[in-house]
Amino acid sequence: MTTTTTSRRKRVSTKTLERRQATPKERELIHLLANLGCSCAKYDFQHAGSKGQIPPEDRKHLAEWHYLRLQQIRRIERSLQPVAQLKRVYYKSSLSPRALKSLKLLWQEGDKQRVKRLDPELDEILSYALDRGDTLKHIFQTIELKQRLFSKTPDGGKVPMWVWEWEESDYDINFFPPSFPAWANIIDD
Repeated sequence: MTTTTTSRRKRVSTKTLERRQATPKERELIHLLANLGCSCAKYDFQHAGSKGQIPPEDRKHLAEWHYLRLQQIRRIERSLQPVAQLKRVYYKSSLSPRALKSLKLLWQEGDKQRVKRLDPELDEILSYALDRGDTLKHIFQTIELKQRLFSKTPDGGKVPMWVWEWEESDYDINFFPPSFPAWANIIDD
């Protein structure tokens, strides 16, 4: 007497994963990463084929270029996941319209949530600074001076001048900001 056993195979779902269009910032990040990858591959090939033959000036320029790309990538990453957020507090009264009463800046410090109450007139400039990926140091400087200030070399919480130049170029990937070399040996905060 022979017995036959049947086995059931799990049905594989044919549903494809939901796809969405990349946001402009995500596209910019993808292009910068691809650009950096191609540049690294080209440099590796050049360096492997001519060990010790690349002139120091070219090496310096390549190092600056790579460092700039890394800084740009970090700024976009910060703007995709902001270092802080703004909460808007409104007046609630039957006599007045829904007017902005104050702003709250919320950010994490270790495992604690920190809050700072702000003047409503800072709404536009802080929204812009957070959207651009400014660090907390830059944000606090902007709050203090009520404007986004730039500097060619490290200066307190001022935003690097190359950031403004890059923003003005409309985030052109192949644009090398003229003021960047001054920042090439400085680690971003």
